[in-house]
Amino acid sequence: MTLPGAGGEMLAVPEPADRDDLRTLLRRLVRLDEATVVRLTGGDVGRMRVWARTPFGALVVRGLGGYCPGGDVVCGADHLLTELDLLPRGDAEGRLDPGMPLTSSWQGLLPPADGFQPVEDVPAQVLLDLTESGRDAARENAGPAGLPPSLLDQVALTVRAESPNPVGVDMRTVFSLVMCGFVPARAGRAPEGEPVRVSERGAWLRLDARYGTAFRRTDSLTLDPR
Repeated sequence: MTLPGAGGEMLAVPEPADRDDLRTLLRRLVRLDEATVVRLTGGDVGRMRVWARTPFGALVVRGLGGYCPGGDVVCGADHLLTELDLLPRGDAEGRLDPGMPLTSSWQGLLPPADGFQPVEDVPAQVLLDLTESGRDAARENAGPAGLPPSLLDQVALTVRAESPNPVGVDMRTVFSLVMCGFVPARAGRAPEGEPVRVSERGAWLRLDARYGTAFRRTDSLTLDPR
């Protein structure tokens, strides 16, 4: 679906529920970093994916209904949030001008689309508790340059711990998944039995929660996506 607009092709998010989901994600991203850029890519028919790199260093994505011009566009999260807030109430098309392309601002590769192998499902509450503990530690240790890398790089959770190939999940990934609102919670509690799936593919670590996914490269020195 191509929607011509004054500044080029337009994004479209026709359904109010999808616009609410997008608005919520963008607000969380801007709260973490007001200069965040988002990358929107085409998904299945009538679907798109919204990618962002959090200031913790992990890559996050949420899928929602919508149309992305050309199948790939990078724009400012704050700009897109303003566009959403300017839509008239009851708007049936949800056209959004992505503004000036910010392709050069996007750093790094997107993860492979498939080939991830499930490792283990962990209770979502464990990640909420780890985030709360991490916040307490951050308040005590944050300096002028922000959170210390030693805290962010700390392995917060080990899955398949009894096997010859355990998988460690660092705080960068935990913070990113939880603070983007991907784990459902009320008053700090996840629904009983709510899972988060840990998967891996080569150097990629993946955490899937109900509302979105976080990815992290376990070897940041190679550009090989396998």
